[in-house]
Amino acid sequence: MVVVVVLVATTAVLAVMNVRAGAERDRALAQRDLALSRRLVAQSQVLAATEPRLARLLAVAAARIAPPAPETRAGTRAETRAAIRAAVAAPQLAVLRGLPGEVHSVAFSPDGATLAATGRAAPLRLWDVSGLTPVPWPVGEEQGDGMSVAYSADGGHLAVAGADGGVRVWDTTTRQAWTGGGSTPWARQWTAFSPDGSLLATTAGSAGASTLWDVRTGAPVAALRSLDGAPGPVAFSPDGTLIAAAYPGGPIRTFDAESGMLTGDPLEPAAGSVTPEPREEVAALAFSPGGGLLAGTTGSEHVQLWDVATRRPAGRPLTGHTGLVTSAAFSPDGRVLATASQDHTIRLWDVRGRRPLGEPLTGHTHAVNAVAFSPGGNLLASAGADATVRLWRIPRGTRHPLTLPGGDGRVPADRPVPARWYERRDSTQAVLSGDAGRLVVQPYDGTRPGYGSLWSWDVRAARWRGERLRIRPDDLVDGLAVSRDGRSLAASGSDDAGHGLHTAILGGPSSVRGRPLAYSPDGRLLATAVQEATAVPDAEVQVWALPEGKARGGTASGQSGRITAAAFDGTGAVLAAGASDGTVLLWETATGRRLGLLRAHTLPVTSLAFAPGGTLLATASEDRTARLWDVAAPGSPGTAPDREPEAAPDREAAPDRAPETASAGAHDAAWARARGAALIGHTGHVHAVAFAPDGGYLATAGQDGTVRLWDSATGRPLGPPLAGHGGEVRALAFTADGRTLVAAAADLVQVAGDAYAVWKWDTSALAADPATTACAQAARPLTREEWAEHVPDLPFRDVCRS
Repeated sequence: MVVVVVLVATTAVLAVMNVRAGAERDRALAQRDLALSRRLVAQSQVLAATEPRLARLLAVAAARIAPPAPETRAGTRAETRAAIRAAVAAPQLAVLRGLPGEVHSVAFSPDGATLAATGRAAPLRLWDVSGLTPVPWPVGEEQGDGMSVAYSADGGHLAVAGADGGVRVWDTTTRQAWTGGGSTPWARQWTAFSPDGSLLATTAGSAGASTLWDVRTGAPVAALRSLDGAPGPVAFSPDGTLIAAAYPGGPIRTFDAESGMLTGDPLEPAAGSVTPEPREEVAALAFSPGGGLLAGTTGSEHVQLWDVATRRPAGRPLTGHTGLVTSAAFSPDGRVLATASQDHTIRLWDVRGRRPLGEPLTGHTHAVNAVAFSPGGNLLASAGADATVRLWRIPRGTRHPLTLPGGDGRVPADRPVPARWYERRDSTQAVLSGDAGRLVVQPYDGTRPGYGSLWSWDVRAARWRGERLRIRPDDLVDGLAVSRDGRSLAASGSDDAGHGLHTAILGGPSSVRGRPLAYSPDGRLLATAVQEATAVPDAEVQVWALPEGKARGGTASGQSGRITAAAFDGTGAVLAAGASDGTVLLWETATGRRLGLLRAHTLPVTSLAFAPGGTLLATASEDRTARLWDVAAPGSPGTAPDREPEAAPDREAAPDRAPETASAGAHDAAWARARGAALIGHTGHVHAVAFAPDGGYLATAGQDGTVRLWDSATGRPLGPPLAGHGGEVRALAFTADGRTLVAAAADLVQVAGDAYAVWKWDTSALAADPATTACAQAARPLTREEWAEHVPDLPFRDVCRS
């Protein structure tokens, strides 16, 4: 019996020891996988510029390898998810190699399925765009230098102009070709098809010949002649009537396409400070899709736009490159101009505003020789002297101009600027409903459409014709709020808060007073700014229950400035109110209990938003920054759960302000704390902030006319800014599926006023599963060799199939 007891005890001890050993082993493996996952995230970030496809796959691998242990799950999951989103949003999509030397030219086929390139010792290379795989093509045995490549508009022919002065044209169906010219020792050739595909123009710069070819027969039919010598880059106007030719170091000339005769006086490009090397022939030329504009340069770092009809410059030159501009291309919709330069960069320009769109695209390590847009406009290809072809994602935004009722139903929604506008504060407001369905705008002043009126549009409708809402008979409207579903609207006049006048709620109770700030997500609560006993106007907040119109609890106070913004959490249980003193007050709506005061910004708070779940708050300010705050639920002290401890917030505030109030006050640090550093990038006031439906990322918009996307967990920027809005962006909202971001902006800065427009940006790449999107963008799996190099401690796995 004693022996049995001893054996049982020994077995139990061994079992406990085995369990402990197993747990220790599991912890060790989890720590190993955690370290490996973080190392892959770092490698993904390093490789983003040189190997963007591999960078995306390593980010996915990091997410697959990350351990599921509870003690590490939250922080690692957020980190790897942020890495995938950053990779997915990165502008550079792929780097295509395999060419033996400098790449001179690129072109997309009209259906967007194929990308062609030509360069040194490489007459022609083709890739399938969807799979980024090479496409075989019968180029023959010769390995001469290709200088220019072009597709006909119908895709029926493909032409390559060589350094020997010759041209070869293939029928893309039969793959049969004809060849012409070819008697020049070396020529920097350019080529272009006429819009109907019947003619092909080739030019050879100082090497001599410029020829128009009959594409069907391969016979030369005319030459481009002028006293300026031999032309460089050549382009047909979209209607086929004109041929424009740029003369390196000289003017730009236009010719009649039928006769080849000169038309009009020469166009003189803007001179620059960068001088071409001796015998260097650098120029760029492109017609806009509508044919109204011509962009060109003939040996400068600047690009000039001309009005084709008047032959006059269309505004000032586009400046920003620090090297000679080598190529120019308009997007298919004509809104964006891409330019390539010897400074190793590509720049995108807003054609209407004549301004750069975000930062230059970088990645090439030598001069960029050519750029070309895909037919859909969502991809840009570039050819570089670094022997690479690179593909770039171009953000897709659709502009919708807004109109008001009029005789023809097409009256622009102008925001009139009053006399002595520079002495008056711009009090215009634009509010989007939370579902991105309705936009309401409060005008600049009362001259149009009249005192006490608002403008309202259903931005989901096919017709973008708004309505005027008469709110007050005798005074300006200075405050408004729209419910999440866009069905309820509250507005007040300029003296409502100060004198206790009632707030107008369309179809609602008349007992509510104060300047409207925000509706709760379900529309049953409304927060307004009121003045009770305080000396500062609108320094207190009152919550009203709807539809009864009864005050709920007392007023919330504690801020020394005017209330400028407010937001409810997802349940309506917590209200955040921002003030002109840069603070944010949080309080419990049911009891009126103050939860905390955040000293969030150095200048007035402009916008607030809670992420779904209510434990993450975003604040925006006139100090050019936005911030993220972890917020505890009422009754749950401490910060939000499921997060690793964060470092203390950075002390870097706006560049022109001291940072003494840039973090939460110590007395409230146990209830809410800053998540990471401030979101810095805007160059003016940040007017709006909005979270995506899943809370994984957010958008900010500002005075600088840009929208920026950020990862919620890490605060990292997601891709380049969304730009091109003519003026300030005032409001933001995501659609319910997160696939579209809606922005309301002053469309074009004018002397007389600003015309409003709504922009819809495609955010589907971020809304979908990030790992699935990253694998689709990479268009290939990790190879076993790549796995062995980057993940040597684990057996190979296909992370895109996990």
